[in-house]
Amino acid sequence: MHPIFQNWKVFLLYLAVWVPLGAILGLLISVVGTLSAAEAAAIIAPVTVVLAFVCLSPWYACRALPLRSARAGRLLGQHLLAAMVVAVGVLLVARLAASSFSDILPGLDQRFRAAVPVLTAMVAMIYLLSTAMHYVVIEAQASRRSELLAREAQLRALKAQVNPHFLFNSLNSISALTASDAVRAREMCIRLADFLRTSLRLGERAAIPFREEMELTRMYLGVEQVRFGRRLRLHEDMETACDECEVPALLIQPLVENAVKHGIALLDEGGEILLLARRVREGLRFTIENPFDPAAPANRSGIGLANVRQRLEARYGTAARLEVEAGENWYRVTLTVPALVS
Repeated sequence: MHPIFQNWKVFLLYLAVWVPLGAILGLLISVVGTLSAAEAAAIIAPVTVVLAFVCLSPWYACRALPLRSARAGRLLGQHLLAAMVVAVGVLLVARLAASSFSDILPGLDQRFRAAVPVLTAMVAMIYLLSTAMHYVVIEAQASRRSELLAREAQLRALKAQVNPHFLFNSLNSISALTASDAVRAREMCIRLADFLRTSLRLGERAAIPFREEMELTRMYLGVEQVRFGRRLRLHEDMETACDECEVPALLIQPLVENAVKHGIALLDEGGEILLLARRVREGLRFTIENPFDPAAPANRSGIGLANVRQRLEARYGTAARLEVEAGENWYRVTLTVPALVS
């Protein structure tokens, strides 16, 4: 099916374009054939309607003869032949209309003959122009499709980095706990298995509700809670309006992991992580703030933030933002994404 029929607004706009085009054709044949406005309208009205639908047919011819693979001679020959056939067919419609109105408008058939060459040439030109425009549309769609495929491949590659990165860190933690506290190491293994099972299930989807992303994040924090105990504290302030907003799967967890790894883990007394979510004019705004030791070696350029930045750019372009702020002993990351409701 021609894509123009998939959107009735676009189809109506397409038909509206033919109104001035038909008026121009009517003006031409009225000048060449010395026809009155009524006589020109009687001929051009059915011609314009037929031509409007005939000029949609190049869509199928252009797809059968793509620019990139078809030979130039074949392309030119096929479309010129089609233009001639269309011109003859539309001319027959015009002559039939002239004959039909001859009783009401005497002599119309004879006077129209002088305009036949001009009308034939114009119809052929319009058909060829329609063919060229269809090629432009097809090429634009192909380019867009290639861009989307490349973007999806990039997103899959970036998402694939998340679980191994977290898994390596968790296995190191379990290894450390095994010698000192076997019970906690076992509990951490169980929670880690639950988290990985859920993350793999959710990771198959391009986007999930913010509510599900936060449930996954809490599972991650549950794993880390076994390791850090009371050193890891959490404060949440989430608007319920954020729950059904769509976010890319596994987007929040790397930010929280950064807060744990570069903040809580480096403080002897630990600290509290603040999670804040709000619906704002730009969409969904998520903020994570954690304490950190300014004397500790700074290492904020790892895979976590870089991965999130690349995924945001690949999915949203400039419509999403990731802002980083640092104070004397605190670190804040603010994520803003368009609020698409699932």
